[in-house]
Amino acid sequence: MEITYIYLIAGIVLSVLGVLMIFGQPSILLARYEWFHKSIRKNMKSAERKKLSKYYSIMFFVTGVPITIGAIIGLAVPDIFESYYLWLLLGVFVVGMSIMLYFNISKRFIIYEEIIE
Repeated sequence: MEITYIYLIAGIVLSVLGVLMIFGQPSILLARYEWFHKSIRKNMKSAERKKLSKYYSIMFFVTGVPITIGAIIGLAVPDIFESYYLWLLLGVFVVGMSIMLYFNISKRFIIYEEIIE
């Protein structure tokens, strides 16, 4: 039963981060993305912060909302939580990791410098 509260808190935190990303508050995540890609791609100028924060918010909602809903159901009916919640977490983890990997290798958020020869 205690693990249900941990999942509930984690789901709420991820959902709140999703809401904050809509308003562009946690800019440390956007700065990390820019730093990572500037170190790899030398001709990168900057990143499109609007699109980037929208993508982050979708990623946080896709992972946070199912965890929160599952934890609420687990508080109401503990038998269902013990039987099916591991599979829900596994699915959310796989989808979240796929989104994050695509996000890090995608070039659609990057603004390149114009090279004049």
